[in-house]
Amino acid sequence: MSPASRTPYNAVMPRDDRPSPGERDGVVGPGWSWTAFFQPWATGRPSPRYRWTLFGTAAEAVGDLRRCLDDGSVGSRGALCSSVLRKRGAPRELVLCDGADWACVVHEVRHGVHVTDSGDAYFARWRTNMEGHRFTIINAGGPTVW
Repeated sequence: MSPASRTPYNAVMPRDDRPSPGERDGVVGPGWSWTAFFQPWATGRPSPRYRWTLFGTAAEAVGDLRRCLDDGSVGSRGALCSSVLRKRGAPRELVLCDGADWACVVHEVRHGVHVTDSGDAYFARWRTNMEGHRFTIINAGGPTVW
């Protein structure tokens, strides 16, 4: 998908247009990507903002997410959220929550699957599994990684 065909309301990209390490063309797996969901605990379907690209590894996808958090492309507390990811161990599939405002999902994109379908499915499973913990997440007072 060319940059011109992406819809700005549901895309998130670094403010600086140079590619992130490991960034690859294409939106169909295999690879890794991430998606940001605004108001993840709201009734109904949350508003996703997709990262319309693939990365070769989970570490590269997490690095790109940190880059977008640091430059303010995702949420007003991006730098704080990024610092939580920096302290994290080995990158893998994860969900970074900033209370009730944002949930950023780093997910594997399997062969032949579109990044948006993969991100939506991973988030939906996580949200269902974490429903009983939502108030813990919302009231944490800072970003958490699950």
